[in-house]
Amino acid sequence: MIPLLHLLISLILAAVLYPIFNLKVLLIIAGGVLIDIDHYLFYICRFRNFSIKNCYKYCHVEIKKNNFKDAIGTLLIFHNLEFLLISIIFSIYSQLALMFTIGLIFHYIADAIHRYSLAKSFISSPSLIAWLIKNKIQ
Repeated sequence: MIPLLHLLISLILAAVLYPIFNLKVLLIIAGGVLIDIDHYLFYICRFRNFSIKNCYKYCHVEIKKNNFKDAIGTLLIFHNLEFLLISIIFSIYSQLALMFTIGLIFHYIADAIHRYSLAKSFISSPSLIAWLIKNKIQ
């Protein structure tokens, strides 16, 4: 999903929750948008290229050309169940973490809907542990 849509979703959530949580809602934007930095980190590791423009082109144009086959089974360090669980645990103790987690959950939902509608799969590995086990065996 393009970052602009994640930003729009996060801004709407932040606006709805602002009367209750005030400026803490800015962390919804962090959880809803900034976690996509892992796409860039993946791109750097895979291609040894630091170009943000080339990364964006790869993630939103090139990868669609082969029906997402290059993305199947990839590990995105902020897009997995373990990261979500850690975020939820921190949310129990902190409203700031709760705001981040709300953004994160809506980010995951938007990504899942988008990916499934395009490729009929969730593409990337949903679990760090599962990815480590699978890649250790190969």
